Amino acid sequence: MDSIYYDNEPNHGVNVYFAWGHNYFRNMAEFNQFLEQNYGDDRYELIEITDENYQSLLLKGVFHAI
Repeated sequence: MDSIYYDNEPNHGVNVYFAWGHNYFRNMAEFNQFLEQNYGDDRYELIEITDENYQSLLLKGVFHAI
């Protein structure tokens, strides 16, 4: 199962980090449409990037694919 990390910045867009790299979406609707088109019935885990988990995700290497 893929883990997908996202940072929803209101009035800016959604930064998303996949195992294969980074992508930007204008809003959550566009991101959700991408997920539906590209993952369909495949399972994935969405993890929101927050101030509380940012440092642990950084240490985990989530942002290295950028």
